[in-house]
Amino acid sequence: MLKDGIVLEDNNGKIVMNQYSFCELIKHLLVYYVGISYVKASEIVDSSHLAEPIESAMDAGLLSHEYAYYWAMSLYYGNRYWEKGISAQPEDLAAYFKLEDSFMKQFHLKEPFESI
Repeated sequence: MLKDGIVLEDNNGKIVMNQYSFCELIKHLLVYYVGISYVKASEIVDSSHLAEPIESAMDAGLLSHEYAYYWAMSLYYGNRYWEKGISAQPEDLAAYFKLEDSFMKQFHLKEPFESI
């Protein structure tokens, strides 16, 4: 079961992984950018590696190095999706971050990754 507030620690410090919020954000991005239903987006995300238990700060760090958009497109279109004509990143990053913020507010999601 996905949850928020997973505290992970390594030699570089602590990070909080809000895995539930992270996965929910990706689901809503799939609905928005791909046009699939929330049910289909949930099936995709819930059966992916993103929904597996996070075991280390390194795991969380690797996930946090990409925009949620990247994970959504990669899950739906596959690795190297940009070679299939899909934009590598949102064309208007300001609008993208505004969209992420609106999803987080609308669905009461937390920041996916928090340094502490």
